[in-house]
Amino acid sequence: MPHNPWQYSLVSLIFTSLILLAAFTVLQSFLLPIIWAAVIAITTWPLHRKILTRLGNRQDPAAMLSTLVVAVTLVGPMIALVIFVVEDVQTAIAFLLHANQDGVPPPGWLAGLPLAGEHLAPLWQEYLGQPNRLSQLLTDKLDAIQTFTQSVLLGVATRAAMLFFALWILYFFYRDGEKLLVKISYVGFKWLHKRWPSYAYHIPSAVRSAVNGLVIVGLGEGIIIGLMLNFAGVHSAVLLGMVIAALSLVPLLGPLLLGLIGLVLFAQGSPLTGVYVFAIGTTVLMLADYLVRPRLIQGSTELPFLAILFGIFGGIASMGILGLIIGPVILVLFLVLLREASTDEDTELEF
Repeated sequence: MPHNPWQYSLVSLIFTSLILLAAFTVLQSFLLPIIWAAVIAITTWPLHRKILTRLGNRQDPAAMLSTLVVAVTLVGPMIALVIFVVEDVQTAIAFLLHANQDGVPPPGWLAGLPLAGEHLAPLWQEYLGQPNRLSQLLTDKLDAIQTFTQSVLLGVATRAAMLFFALWILYFFYRDGEKLLVKISYVGFKWLHKRWPSYAYHIPSAVRSAVNGLVIVGLGEGIIIGLMLNFAGVHSAVLLGMVIAALSLVPLLGPLLLGLIGLVLFAQGSPLTGVYVFAIGTTVLMLADYLVRPRLIQGSTELPFLAILFGIFGGIASMGILGLIIGPVILVLFLVLLREASTDEDTELEF
């Protein structure tokens, strides 16, 4: 048994580290659903409090109803998107069956596509312009197709399971959230003392602002671009609008897809429509991603505009879509740390 203080501290540190490492190992597979559930709980906590008050402060029914509201809000648009995808897939399958049976010559506009047209037209003629050529190709690539299909189905099943776990965990966050907050605050005060309130105050508002920036701007982009594409007569306008809005989270991907759509319209004999789709769509994306979303996040986080951009794109690059939320939050905490460093120890921080 160690008698020296430093030996005791070392043994205590090793013991604590081993417990934390073991806990991380056990929970590693569930960390992403837990984080998403925590983000949703923080964002929707004011709504849950209203539901709890309406139900007479009964925790279980309020937690169940709040979780149900979130589930419908999340799953409803996903189901609608799946319906659009299924309809488009059915149309594509019918076209491919027709091409395999009778052959479909390449459309005249395909060869007129800049840069790629002269390469795409011969490929179309080879695989879609000749009867039974597509079935032969699919037979030759059967193993690759099976592997790809399995990976897609596995990815969909994994994400569906993660969503289920996140909603399940969310129920317990709603039900026991107040008790959990008390425990977290106790630990925070124990370890950080008077530093804790500054961090605890900023985290919820930063998370809510980041989620608002993600959801509100994403829905707005999808609706505006979908309506624009529908007005331009583009097929599957709703689906393409949502895909472009999702891709716009990665810089330049959204405008790139808009550029491809514009090139197709240009080659089909509608140059003005192609220019309109690319110019208006890119303007909408740029304004939303580089002005509106950072402003929404900046509103309650007090971060400089440039820091918001770094938080958004740095978070996406390092953590995927979750980084769009976590990135600005981390920079908010960093800002609090800088303010602490520039403040006298006995001076109260003002936020």
